[in-house]
Amino acid sequence: MRQKVVFLSVALIFLVSCGTKYQQNETIVAEAGGKKLYLSEIKDYMQNLSSSDSLTILTDYVYRWAKNRAVLLHAEKNLSEYEKNLDKEIDDYRTSLLIHKYEQSYIRSKMDTVVNQSEIEQFYKDNPDNFQLTGMLVKVLYIKVSNDFKSLEKIRYLYRSNREKDIEELEQVSINGAEAYSMFNDAWISLDEVTAPLPGTTESYENRAIRMRAIEDSDDKYTFFIKINDISMKGSVAPLEHVKDNIRNIILNRRKTSLIRQMENEVFNDAINRNEIKIKGLN
Repeated sequence: MRQKVVFLSVALIFLVSCGTKYQQNETIVAEAGGKKLYLSEIKDYMQNLSSSDSLTILTDYVYRWAKNRAVLLHAEKNLSEYEKNLDKEIDDYRTSLLIHKYEQSYIRSKMDTVVNQSEIEQFYKDNPDNFQLTGMLVKVLYIKVSNDFKSLEKIRYLYRSNREKDIEELEQVSINGAEAYSMFNDAWISLDEVTAPLPGTTESYENRAIRMRAIEDSDDKYTFFIKINDISMKGSVAPLEHVKDNIRNIILNRRKTSLIRQMENEVFNDAINRNEIKIKGLN
């Protein structure tokens, strides 16, 4: 089959300059193997675009459409009739799509999405092996300062202190001059993530975190201070507060799976009772 592609640049430019409010239903932008692409089919691409952008996007769209048609026509000529018979694949895809859409609608209308704290705690208690840590988690104070920072020595003295006065002074000094100042006391964070900008090795930082509850290191530009306020060791069970969102998702996914199975069984049994489905020849 001869392939023909016709591009109407004048029509494109006219559309870009005049908008899409007038009728363009009969304007053919491209044609390939008897299939036509009308200007009205792609007018939605015009919205919120400048004239130059519209012309570029529309031209790209037309070329993609034409190339796809060309490949399709070539495939139709070179595949066998058996290979081109897609009825089963199309039916399977339609079946899967319809079932998926119905399941999503059913879940939205039927599933309880509230997960109580007691459910989370029980799941956590019953499944400790699911939450084994592969790395160290910490709650820390993190400070990064330039090596020429005038209050560097003051930070070195203050950052380990637990006195309220020193903590307040450290915060004031750091906010006014540090490159970075963060307190991770309300959430667990991986030690690897905290120490990623530092020049040393993971093993050395783990040892210092355990032994000294503090890490200080520097490169040619910056000095880093990390105070370890709490540790959850590698190989231990992750703290509940660190995994509670994951547990909530697991519980919801289990509810979803259970609800879908229940729906399938109810619909299936109802169809059997109504004689809409008959299974024959099975013992």
